[in-house]
Amino acid sequence: MEAIDLHCGDSTARLYPGHGAAIGAWQWRGDALLHAPDGEVACFPMVPYANRIAHGRLPGEEPLPPYPGEAHSLHGVGWRRPWRVIEQHAAHVVLGLQHQADHHWPFDFAATLSIALGDNWLTQTLWVTNTGTRTMPLGMGFHPSFHSAGATLSANWEGRWGVSADHLPTGVAPQPVASGPLDVGPWQVNNCYTGWDGKAVLRYPDHALLLSADPLCGFLQCYRPGAGSDFVAIEPVTHIPNAHQLRAEGVTGTGLRDLAPGAVTSTWMTLQVLG
Repeated sequence: MEAIDLHCGDSTARLYPGHGAAIGAWQWRGDALLHAPDGEVACFPMVPYANRIAHGRLPGEEPLPPYPGEAHSLHGVGWRRPWRVIEQHAAHVVLGLQHQADHHWPFDFAATLSIALGDNWLTQTLWVTNTGTRTMPLGMGFHPSFHSAGATLSANWEGRWGVSADHLPTGVAPQPVASGPLDVGPWQVNNCYTGWDGKAVLRYPDHALLLSADPLCGFLQCYRPGAGSDFVAIEPVTHIPNAHQLRAEGVTGTGLRDLAPGAVTSTWMTLQVLG
């Protein structure tokens, strides 16, 4: 894969525009702050929806194809398409994706992703424009993965969606915030947390990492497939999984938005080393 390397002070990052605008690595003073479970992708944008649509059944449209090996469509189209480079600088790139309606997503849209690197931070901003003639349901998010070994997580949320065996939300219940940091070591999770305040801190023996996100990302999807997994994904997202079907069934507060023709919306995520 063709890579772009960014440099700023103590930080370096490697990007793969042609591989879904993925970030393959981010290092600070030689420490890997992101972790690529597959050896290649440590973070990617989710657009025009995040997580799953059950059996690809987008209300009012032909079913979307499932992700290979799954029964459901997954994470939108952005992470599986090549993005073009619009601007490239030593510590900043701007990438673009032009999507024309197809069987993977039946609406036209354009997406722009800015990735900026600082001495101890990394910021991504994602813009989406409806370039078609129909109102489009829209969701967005970011999918960063981190090392799980030695990590604790501190975050504030109000509720948690349960999850079925095939990764779909089953209902939301109040979820009190833990009195102290959550030990990631034994954590097995694939849940969406609601009422998130936009900040989460991962602490390790030798550093801490602050994840902050746009208020539009009112949900935090956390994923670790097993207690032996060497990664944990902490994903700021604008809507719950399967939001399209749940909204059509009358569920409120899904976070799903409608983007009118010609309209633009954006969201962002910043990762910053603390201390």
